[in-house]
Amino acid sequence: MDLTKKPYKYYSFYDLETSGMNPAFDQILQFAAIRTDLNFNEIERHEFKIKLREDVIPHAGALIVNRLDVSYLLEGTNEYEATKKMHSILSSEDTINLGYNTISFDDEFMRFTYDRNLLNPYSNQNNLSNCARMDIMPITILYFLYEKNTMKWPTVNDKPSLRLEYLNSFNNLAQGMAHDALVDVEATIELAKLLRKENEEMWNYLCKGFDKNTDLQRLNNLEHIELSDGSLYSKGLFIRNKFGYKNNCMSQCIKIAEDKKINKTFWLRLDTKIFNSINEKRIFSELKKSTVSRKTGVPDFILPMSEKYNVSSSKKKELFYINENWIKSNPQYLHELSEYFLSIEYEDRDFDLDASLYPKGAFHFNVNKKKVCNDFHEITDLEKKANFVENIQFDDVKAKATRLLGRNYYNNLSSTLKKEFDMYIQSTKEDVHIDASGKKRNTIEDALNETRSKLEDISNLDNQQIEILKSFEKYLLSK
Repeated sequence: MDLTKKPYKYYSFYDLETSGMNPAFDQILQFAAIRTDLNFNEIERHEFKIKLREDVIPHAGALIVNRLDVSYLLEGTNEYEATKKMHSILSSEDTINLGYNTISFDDEFMRFTYDRNLLNPYSNQNNLSNCARMDIMPITILYFLYEKNTMKWPTVNDKPSLRLEYLNSFNNLAQGMAHDALVDVEATIELAKLLRKENEEMWNYLCKGFDKNTDLQRLNNLEHIELSDGSLYSKGLFIRNKFGYKNNCMSQCIKIAEDKKINKTFWLRLDTKIFNSINEKRIFSELKKSTVSRKTGVPDFILPMSEKYNVSSSKKKELFYINENWIKSNPQYLHELSEYFLSIEYEDRDFDLDASLYPKGAFHFNVNKKKVCNDFHEITDLEKKANFVENIQFDDVKAKATRLLGRNYYNNLSSTLKKEFDMYIQSTKEDVHIDASGKKRNTIEDALNETRSKLEDISNLDNQQIEILKSFEKYLLSK
């Protein structure tokens, strides 16, 4: 974001530990945040744990990574009270909220958590309070590529790795156990200090890339290729961790389409296969497979296609030029691809209410529903809260409010609402609940199978992790 145009005054570094990877069905178990000024001087810090909800079955893999025992899970603040605290921290005025891989992971968990607790899911990037968001991870990748002297770069099994725990251990950024939320926050702050100190000009340039207007302007200034029919397409270096370190996390791409409705651009990778060698009947499907997308203002970064930035292997560069020349001579494929990605209609699945944020849209943008949510939060007496819920006229708001009360204040529900919530809990045990992408809610059976599978092969586990799995198995059998 452009700090010269918007008077941001603070950073809020934060991190979460969760029960799994699905933001619709898993939950936050630990939250930590440190608020600083723009020079990384600490102002305040927060740390608390959140009690496991009745309708959430953790994933064994998450527990052994986070090293959270069942006894830890059953203590802490209930989700509703914790969510209000997190919301207050991350929606503070004039603040940039950031962490390590927060945009892809932590921010998604925050959005879904806010949504099921009747709060604005986009409050940590709210223009009204002048909040914005950044992510240190994609910035770190750029330093790895172009500023090698910044720090010691980790290798694990002879391969580069930019996981925060390895960056921390190789460079002694923060003391304490990895995957502890507060330790990870402290490590991220020290990492940010290192990056800015090494090259402040580069730091400022990359920070501005998280501003949508700046990002769009940079995309519009990219070099173009001209096809044989005279049409022009932008080209650039797409930087993404998932492209792999053997590819220097970059791919040489052509922008084929921009969907302004969903704030997304589509890019054809020209360094994956030789297009002119593919059978004509398969060429379009192979081109689709080689297409990736990105949100505007949500780097992964797109850099100009220049020798200064293009550190791809000579083999990759050669492949790019071969495919670029083929594309120039076959413009119909780019036009067809563009039409295809701009006309995609996503399948309307029968997904669970907890997963409705994106497919159905946040109801908080509806003025009347927003008022109902605000009125709900204003009521402090729990019995009055329950009575209020019974009279909500909007079915989706009422259903989410019922789940909210049932999860956090079951004994305060009326008999009618208790019956509704009990039916929901029973459904989590008997029915398959899926999110908008078709992923299902973790069940007791799923968790038992995963736990027992990991206990069958303990070669990669230490004693603490083994005990965590054993106590988790006992817990599951008792449910």
